[in-house]
Amino acid sequence: MSQITEFNFIPVTAKSVPFAAAAEKCRFREIGYVEDEYFQTGTANVYDENESHELSIKIADAPYTTRVLIRRPADVSMFSGNVILEILNSSANIDIDRMWVDSWPFFTRNGDIYVGISSKGHVVDSLKTFDPERYAPINWANPNPDENVPQEVRDSLFGYLPQYELGLFWDMLIDLSALLKSDCEMNPLREYGKIRLYLTGWSQSTFYVNRMTRQFCKKGSRLENLYDGYLNGGGGSTMAPLNNTQTLSLGDNSGLISGVLGSHKPFIAVNTESDNRMANFYGDFDEPDFKFRVWEIAGTSHDSNYNLVEYYGEKDLKMLEDMGIRNAYYGVDGEPLDTYYEAVFNAAWKALYAWSADGVPAPHAPRFETERTEEGILGIGGMKFHIRHLTDAFGNTRGGIRTPAVNLPTSRISCFCTYKDGFVNGAFGKENPFSAGFLKELYGDIDHYTKLVNEDYTSIVSQGFLLEEDREEYVRRLVSYAKIRGL
Repeated sequence: MSQITEFNFIPVTAKSVPFAAAAEKCRFREIGYVEDEYFQTGTANVYDENESHELSIKIADAPYTTRVLIRRPADVSMFSGNVILEILNSSANIDIDRMWVDSWPFFTRNGDIYVGISSKGHVVDSLKTFDPERYAPINWANPNPDENVPQEVRDSLFGYLPQYELGLFWDMLIDLSALLKSDCEMNPLREYGKIRLYLTGWSQSTFYVNRMTRQFCKKGSRLENLYDGYLNGGGGSTMAPLNNTQTLSLGDNSGLISGVLGSHKPFIAVNTESDNRMANFYGDFDEPDFKFRVWEIAGTSHDSNYNLVEYYGEKDLKMLEDMGIRNAYYGVDGEPLDTYYEAVFNAAWKALYAWSADGVPAPHAPRFETERTEEGILGIGGMKFHIRHLTDAFGNTRGGIRTPAVNLPTSRISCFCTYKDGFVNGAFGKENPFSAGFLKELYGDIDHYTKLVNEDYTSIVSQGFLLEEDREEYVRRLVSYAKIRGL
């Protein structure tokens, strides 16, 4: 039987801090938050499934130690009751807290608690490179390293390392979630009282959320009430492998077709233009036992200048570069996309809370206007997709959630950029600014533009896709770019 045997606090010292620490860059002392790191130790089952997607135990009680980040209000009385549990993204073989990066201003002003857990053994080497002494106990060891693994799994985009067993993750996550909702003495949130727990992930991590909703936590299972809602960012309908011998699965269990997501608990997926070509979600659902919303944001790409470069700052960018990871914009035919679409994620969180706690369904959002094409279009990771976005008179995508960045554009926005060698990156978009003369024809002067942006922002707030609390920062960013571009 899987269980957590130890949940140990790992202190910060002058020489030792958590990887992906946020306390300094997010001004925790100023805003009344604290950041702690724990090592979760225990045993986990590795699971398998049959053709009917019924689970069985493949390997029982494999030992592990993994890391957990917790960011919380220092004053217990400021706690909102909401706990966001993020499956940290491992696409770059490091722990990436992207959902935190996108929405930390919302979480912290709301009094939410954030918890992040590593998702794959692929991050172990980078953690031990970052701080060999601090992370020496981390252990994702494969209990059956000599197992025969199909070549298609070894070549999978999900990645394969024989020394680590990715199937350990399911019980790591489930047991952590149960601990956080318990009154167990090991629970690091025990003093905060009753919580509502929301599972989230970005990009590759959404694959885990999808399997959790479809299999482990589906209606009628023993874990059906483990989470109070789900929010996916930048992902599709694919399911993560259950173990090291599986490859990615589109997952049609329970008769669900590819592209269909939903749960008996509220579920919102927020996607950029990059992700839409991969996701192609079937649509929204409002059934009592099957709830889902898809929000597609126009003028966006999987990565942005804010969430891939600006958030990290010079110090962290240098640290990543020393580890062989360079967060930068490599496009040669435009400026890095920076439409501050992260504010829409904040509205999605607020909508999810209302849907879960108060039964108020999240707003339905318009979808991108698209057409199918025989021509393969480059997408994320060089994969070819056959969905083309239709564009407006400015060359920007039609449909979707339209923020002032696309309603009152100062550039032509693309969800891809091109490198010097001709490679098309479908994950980090570009902006080709309009000329100063054209901007003056469109908007007159900067004061008039600012007025128009505020009016449009008010309209979008009324639709539920932006929050009043984000107005100042959103308008500041948009207007600053208009000034830089000559208005």
